Amino acid sequence: MLTPRLRTRRTAVALAVALFAGTTVGACSSSEDTANPSPEPAPAISIDSDLSMGDGESDEEASSGVSEECLELQQAWAETNRALAGINEDHPRLLVAGFREAHRSITSVDDTEDVPGWDGMTAYLTKAVGAFEDIDTNDAQAVASATTLAITDVDTARATAAHESVTTYLDAGCRG
Repeated sequence: MLTPRLRTRRTAVALAVALFAGTTVGACSSSEDTANPSPEPAPAISIDSDLSMGDGESDEEASSGVSEECLELQQAWAETNRALAGINEDHPRLLVAGFREAHRSITSVDDTEDVPGWDGMTAYLTKAVGAFEDIDTNDAQAVASATTLAITDVDTARATAAHESVTTYLDAGCRG
């Protein structure tokens, strides 16, 4: 039986993974994994494939009115989601690396004050990354404890609402 603390940690991590798994990510497999493939959770959101834009803006993009700043925000958001989709609570280094990469991505852009929810997601990821600052990422118990102490159910609920706000704003071409 799971203890309440462990259940809360698993719930927070599972919700974070489901929340941010915008695209179906192919799992890395080894010969050991092929005997018992693990099902992937259904994504809670959908990240359009056109969020990872090329170098230049096409005529269609220019006529759609999506600004270069919006494209930059969409790119950072897609990278944030990809990083979080790689979180795996069974592998502490992957969990920590996923949160750190997501934090780098979300903080890589300026002028986000007009994006509803961006500050909330940034705060959530900053809190998670701060919890992992002084721990050994190879120590599964230390990572689990840091996750449990740093990310509460309330934090996860706020992050869920912030995530929905950001996604809605970006899906609308950065028009609120």
